[in-house]
Order: sequence, then structure tokens, then C-alpha cells
Amino acid sequence: MRKYKIFLKTLLTVNILFVLVVAGLGYRAEQKEKQLARVSNTLETKAETAQNKVIPVGQTVGIYINTNGILVIDTGEVTDMEGKNTTPAKNKLMPGDYIVSLNGMQMQTKKKLIESITGCGGETLIFGVRRNEEQIEVKVEPVQTGTDEYKVGIWVRDDLQGLGTVTYVDGNTFGALGHSINDTDTGELLEVSGGEIYTADIFGVEKGSAGSPGEIEGMIAYETENVVGEIDGNQLYGIYGTVTDSFQQELEGEKALEIAAADEVKMGAAYIQSCISGESNLYEIEIVDLHKNENGDQEMEILVTDDRLIELTGGIVQGMSGSPIIQNGKLIGAVTHVFVDEPKKGYGIFVETMRKNEEQVQN
Repeated sequence: MRKYKIFLKTLLTVNILFVLVVAGLGYRAEQKEKQLARVSNTLETKAETAQNKVIPVGQTVGIYINTNGILVIDTGEVTDMEGKNTTPAKNKLMPGDYIVSLNGMQMQTKKKLIESITGCGGETLIFGVRRNEEQIEVKVEPVQTGTDEYKVGIWVRDDLQGLGTVTYVDGNTFGALGHSINDTDTGELLEVSGGEIYTADIFGVEKGSAGSPGEIEGMIAYETENVVGEIDGNQLYGIYGTVTDSFQQELEGEKALEIAAADEVKMGAAYIQSCISGESNLYEIEIVDLHKNENGDQEMEILVTDDRLIELTGGIVQGMSGSPIIQNGKLIGAVTHVFVDEPKKGYGIFVETMRKNEEQVQN
């Protein structure tokens, strides 16, 4: 009987120990799961924060873009060998058309197109044209203007150059300008097949005044060694693409800022970041109005209040488009336009809107 009691007691002790061990293992497993969940949540939060941060830049660069096809700017008269003026392309080729082929041959440069027309021998020319996203063919009879020389009377463009400002860099991608690149003659948004951004040597600023917005004066050497980025797209609110490793290295150590949501942007004090003086500086401005533009997107009206920038530029000048706008430690937008009659005033687009445009390029 005594042995039986000892056996029961031992069995009870073992059961209790087993329950305690199992409970302990369960507790540790539960705690481990909670710890892993906390780590996972922390990593996700950090990832989300990193994805919502970019480096504001404010550096002026040279911009070179290639049109997606050869852009027709206008048509005009040509004089034949008898001295008669004619307009062979009028009402056939239209301003804003993109010529992509001639008599079945792809045309990628203005030079090639002109050579092909000049040496056509008088045969009917069939232009492959993209008009309002529709592919059509247009027949034009060339006019002989000299010995073995023919013309059709069109003005064309296949590239565009200028100065602008990089707004932000996110990893190896960039956004710049805050507005689209439009053809100076037709006013239409240029369809681009690519392009580059280059380092620019800024040697002066023509200050803005009432009636004259002023501009950054600089020199761009369009050489391969000066390329700092590739342009992938030209959208309504900026140009977008990738930057070189060397450009990324230049930004090492620069602080990334969180992108502000549209409802975080408030009227009042803010800053423009610009390298227009030769080094990166923050200049005080005031956001004096928030409203929707003609496209239904939010924009801001800004006033330069910093005496240093007013002394340097008179306010906002051409070439500053894309300069980052910062408020409460967050990137909120980019400078887009200046008031011609009031160079201290201008417009800015929300960076949130620029990012949506960038997504369209990447997709």
C-alpha cells in the first residue's frame, strides 16, 4: 500500500512537471511570436518611412531631350527653280505632328530627314506621321529648288536643350522641373524618346524685374563625361529618370526628408532649397495661397521674402523651376513658374503630385 502511494505521488509530480514544461514552452513560443511581430512591424514601419523619404536637391543641371519622332513646328513657302513660291506641305503636315518614317524608312533625326527629302529625286514623299496618338500617312509632292535639290517647306525639331533644377533623388531615380517640357513654338508637351541631364557651369544670374523674369546664365558641355542622369519621361509635372552612380555619391550624407501629404501643406512660412549661389542654401518664402490649377490639381502661390535670394536673383528666375520647397521639415513641393510682372512671386506644385507623375513613367 505504501509503495502504491509513493507511485501515485511520483506520477502526480511528473504530470505537474509536464504541465509546467508545456506551459513554459507555450509561453516562450507566444513571447517569441510577439517579439517577431514587433520586429516585423518595426521593419515594415522603417520600410514605409524609407519609401516615403527622398533627398531634396536644388541643383541646376543642363537638360537635353530627344523627341519621340521628328516634330513638325510649322509649314512655309519654298521657291522653285522658276522663281514661283509654293506651299507643298500646307494643310497636309500639321504643327504638332511627329514624323516617324519617310517612304517606309525610319526617320530618327532631323538631319536624316532633310537629307532624304533633299535627295528624293522628285518622287512623291509618303510621311509616316503620329498625330494625336494616331498613325497616319501623308503624301507630299516635293518641289525642286535647285540642281538635285528638293524641299517640301516644313520646319522641324528633333531635340531641345536648356537649364532646369533637380527637385529630388530617390535611390537612383530623380524628379525635376515641376512642369513639363513643351515645344517653344507649338506650346505642346514634347513626346520624348529619351535624353540626358548634364552638369552645368553657372557663371551668373540675370536678375528678374517687373516684365522680365530673369534667368540663370550658364554653360553646358554636352559631353559623355558630364552626364549625371538619363531622362525616361516628360510628364505634366516634371521630367523623370535615373541618376548616375557619381551623382548619387555627391549626395551621400545629405538628409532625406519625408514627403508631405497634400493636406499637410499650409499657408505661411516655408523654404526654397537652391544651389544658385554655388552651394546649397535654404531661402525663406511665404506660401500666400493654396488653390487648384486649371488641371484640377493642387498648387501653391509663393512669395520670396529672403533678402539674400532677392539680392542674388530678384526673386524667382528661369532655370529655378524644380527647386524644392520645404515646410516643417518635410518636402512639400517644387517651384514651377514665376509671375512675369512680380518676380518675387511664383507658383509651386505639390511634390505628392510630382510623385504620381513619376509612377506613370515607371509603369
